[in-house]
Amino acid sequence: MRLLICAVALLCGGCTSVEQVMENKELYCSGVYKGTRAVGRSLLSATTGVVVPDVCDTIDDIVAEENGV
Repeated sequence: MRLLICAVALLCGGCTSVEQVMENKELYCSGVYKGTRAVGRSLLSATTGVVVPDVCDTIDDIVAEENGV
């Protein structure tokens, strides 16, 4: 799971670490940005068949895992 969010962090222009992505969740999970990523994920899925989860869902999963939920 962390590997996936690390990959997402590398793809985000100003991100240098997973912690920064998690700290800036409000930015990355805003409606416009989330919608833009959804379009990109849909195109990727349609052309390659690869299904990529949204970074917001991944952050929520990691936080829940770290909190033992």
